[in-house]
Amino acid sequence: YYAAGALQVTPARAVLAPNFHLPMRSNEVKNRTNVDDIKSLRLITAIKTPYLPDGRFDIEAYDNLVNLQIDHGVEGIIVGGTTGEGQLMSWDEHIMLIGHTVNCFGSSIKVIGNTGSNSTREAIHATEQGFAVGMHAALHINPYYGKTSADGMVSHFESVLPMGPTIIYNVPSRTGQDIPPGVVIRVAAGSPNLAGVKECVGNHRVEEYTSRGIVAWSGNDDECHESRWAHGATGVISVASNLVPGLMRELMVGGENPSLNSKLMPLMKWLFVEPNPIGLNTALAQLGVVRPVFRLPYVPVGVERRAEFVDIVKEVGRENFIGEKEVRILDDDDFILVARY
Repeated sequence: YYAAGALQVTPARAVLAPNFHLPMRSNEVKNRTNVDDIKSLRLITAIKTPYLPDGRFDIEAYDNLVNLQIDHGVEGIIVGGTTGEGQLMSWDEHIMLIGHTVNCFGSSIKVIGNTGSNSTREAIHATEQGFAVGMHAALHINPYYGKTSADGMVSHFESVLPMGPTIIYNVPSRTGQDIPPGVVIRVAAGSPNLAGVKECVGNHRVEEYTSRGIVAWSGNDDECHESRWAHGATGVISVASNLVPGLMRELMVGGENPSLNSKLMPLMKWLFVEPNPIGLNTALAQLGVVRPVFRLPYVPVGVERRAEFVDIVKEVGRENFIGEKEVRILDDDDFILVARY
């Protein structure tokens, strides 16, 4: 302000107060999580991202979903993965959601940010930001669409691994390219930060890793019971646990339980009749725990499939699903499809 013709500057409050709380800096949070803490996670949920009618994040509904995961014993969540529709987010949205999740829930559950990309430069930048806002680990996919060579995959993963604990994600049905075991073995030999592999090819591949001492999680709900108890998997990175987290924990922690696995199999199959996360989004809306809002290009499953889900809920038991409202069949007009947000 001006006084007596001279300019006087009022110092910022942070300068005056030496103990003033500032946001966490990257060097305070980077690598704060021991990789062994990630390796031990048995049930990780690929968490859904709910939306408001205008397409923005519904943070209140999101927080409720995460709280329900914690309450039912889920040990980790993937933020902004395929199920969470990271592919439909801007990077600003993506990093904001990771930071929000860490700040609100990071002391109760491990937060694994999907900061992978088909561009190594983008993957590096997003992973730096993710660890700077406090995520406990990163999830990284192999470069998709453009694809690359095996040596290129190794170089890609080696570019992000030094930043902190990392899970490699192999899902050829989405990327168009398998990650050969040789790539993972080379990467594991060169970096102590490799926590393990989310493997979707099948249990033979899971066992190939676990027999070599490399941690693996099943990426397929319908194979995870056998993967866990017969092929050495540490656990599962699950879609179904969004809906039935308590039962999925029992499946991963409570010992072999083929009867429970059989009971859940119709639900697991139903969730993937259409590409994930279409089924999950529809199911959560019909359970009344999220608004029936879809960011395009995702649209709800057809009305016959919606009716099938209601029957599955009744068969498994409504009390085993999250939420307190009665499950119902939504009409086409109940859904909001958002193209611009």
